[in-house]
Amino acid sequence: MYMPTFAGPMKTLVKISVLLLFALLWDACSHKTAPVATVPTPKDTIPADTVLQADTSSSLPVPTPEYTPFEKKLQAYGLVDVQTLDSSIKVSLKYATTDNFMHRNMYGDFDKAYLQKEVAEKLVKAQHYLKDSVPWYSLIIYDAVRPRIVQQWMWDSVNVPDRVRYKYLSNPQYGSLHNFGAAVDVSIVNDSTGKALDMGTPFDCFCELAYPYFEKKMLANGKLSRKAYQNRLLLRHVMKKAGFSGISTEWWHFNSCSRKTARKKYPIVENFEGLPEKTTTLAEHKTPTTDNTETTQHNISFRVQIKISKKPLSLSCPCFKGLKVWQYYHNGYYKYTAGHFTDLNQAVKFRNQLRKKGFHDCFVVAFDKNRRISFKDAYKILEE
Repeated sequence: MYMPTFAGPMKTLVKISVLLLFALLWDACSHKTAPVATVPTPKDTIPADTVLQADTSSSLPVPTPEYTPFEKKLQAYGLVDVQTLDSSIKVSLKYATTDNFMHRNMYGDFDKAYLQKEVAEKLVKAQHYLKDSVPWYSLIIYDAVRPRIVQQWMWDSVNVPDRVRYKYLSNPQYGSLHNFGAAVDVSIVNDSTGKALDMGTPFDCFCELAYPYFEKKMLANGKLSRKAYQNRLLLRHVMKKAGFSGISTEWWHFNSCSRKTARKKYPIVENFEGLPEKTTTLAEHKTPTTDNTETTQHNISFRVQIKISKKPLSLSCPCFKGLKVWQYYHNGYYKYTAGHFTDLNQAVKFRNQLRKKGFHDCFVVAFDKNRRISFKDAYKILEE
């Protein structure tokens, strides 16, 4: 019986099977096995020398600064805190301390330098110009915006003759550029030492040595040093380059614009909250006593001075316009006042009324009982 043989086809089939098996084994060896997912440990994910950084995307929001009612008022008027524009500018408000010509803190807790925004931007430019010249120097602000009521206190208390008072202070009746936030009092401080540069006089010095007008004369006679003169020149250079103008009687004072321009562009800042209580209240004060000493009693009051004369005048003189006046002799002159107040604000209001009646140059003066004293002495007595 004939049996068909499959030797040839079988060999072929075997060869094919071997080739397929070889191909499968080759494919398996040529591909890596997928890794088994594991939970990483801190050691696996964070090298020992790695410095961890805070995840700011999930951190709490930065709290908004809290502003006082006065600051909110200034911001509504368009003024800004200078240090929010350039924190390298130093601030040391002299009228927020007793280091000023009145020897009294007139700003209470307010110690930030606010200016109209475009004025503050000019000051930032001046700071950049200064840094370009001397990198370790910075501007330091002694006064910026100043409420008009403080201007009035200064006007009434500055101890200079009436005829030259305007050289040192702007008449509050018309407003100082400080009252608009359009003027700034500045100097230069050395960042490496923290000390202000020598300018020849302190801030608020009411003497000719502080006058830029007399600088060359003072330099020639040796009253102003060459170094102080150069420091003033540097200050004026950077301030003028930034768009400010100086004045002839104070090396520290710089205006951003004219008063006429300020009136058109900016509101005037009249008053603010947080003034020292004793600044606005004048009352009887007794100094403390110790054993075996008598009590010294003071009675501080304010009156409005309306006239000065070399010769005594009749109290019924038509020049007093029917006012009840009181005469006193002081510094070689007969002086005449009206009104009697223990509250400064009331005295100021009365003075304003008298100016409307024609006493345009009248001003408030201080007394201890019937003795004329300076505002500085009045404040010292109240603070004892």
